[in-house]
Amino acid sequence: MSENGKKGDEHLFIHLISTFTQSAWVALGKLKNPITDKVEKNLEEAGFYIDMLDMVKDRMEGNLAQDEEKFMETNLGSLKLNYIEEKKTEAEKSTSAEEDKETSSESEDKSKTESKESNEQKKQKKKKKVKPLKRGKKKDKSDG
Repeated sequence: MSENGKKGDEHLFIHLISTFTQSAWVALGKLKNPITDKVEKNLEEAGFYIDMLDMVKDRMEGNLAQDEEKFMETNLGSLKLNYIEEKKTEAEKSTSAEEDKETSSESEDKSKTESKESNEQKKQKKKKKVKPLKRGKKKDKSDG
């Protein structure tokens, strides 16, 4: 291969890595999807691209120029850190949502219980109300 051929391959390799890296950033929700023009998050897809880049790095070990290896490591490192952060955020959100749901459910249960107790107390008060006795005129013993 000529020197131009090696440079061309290096550019193609960098372009390939950049394409997968860009796709991973889109899947992480860090860049707009160029097709939908929306920011969309798909961590499963992001993990796929990161794994693919990792595989390429492993398979190419010993065959990369120093700048290519550094380019791969830099991109993979940034992607992995962001992926971990996104997974952590997602886990916190789901935990928070579950806690909110439980708290809401407990609050509803407590409210229902208090409402039942309040209704029972009202019923008890109604039952306890003493009706005034109807009193007639007193009969005088002498009237008899």
